[in-house]
Amino acid sequence: MKMLAALALSLVLSGTAVAQDAVPAAFSTACPVAQMPTVERPTKPTRPAIPSCVNEARGTHTCNNRVLNAYEAANREYQAAFNAYVAQVNSYLQKLDTYTRQSIAYAECERSVVMPSNIING
Repeated sequence: MKMLAALALSLVLSGTAVAQDAVPAAFSTACPVAQMPTVERPTKPTRPAIPSCVNEARGTHTCNNRVLNAYEAANREYQAAFNAYVAQVNSYLQKLDTYTRQSIAYAECERSVVMPSNIING
C-alpha cells in the first residue's frame, strides 16, 4: 500500500512539474519583449557669434551692410539647424516613450503569467 501511495505521489509530482514547465514556455511568446531604440545623441548647433561692431549694452552698432547681412544669414542657418535638432530630439523622445509603454505592457503580461490571480493558495 505504501508503495502504491509513493508511486501515485511520484506520478502526481512528475505530472505537476511537467505542467509547470510547460506553462511558461507556452506563454513566453504571448508577452512581446520591448525593443530598445538605438541611442541617438543629436548635436545642438551653436549660435553664431555677435559681430564685434555691435554694442549690445546700448543696442547700437557700427556695422556695415555686408557684416549685418552675413550675420543675418548665419542666424537663418542656425535657426534651420536648431529646428532640425529639435525635430531629432522629439523623434527620439517619442521612441523612448513607446519603449517605456511596451516595457510596462511586457512587465504586466509577465506578471499575469506568473500570478494569474491576486490570491495565492498553498
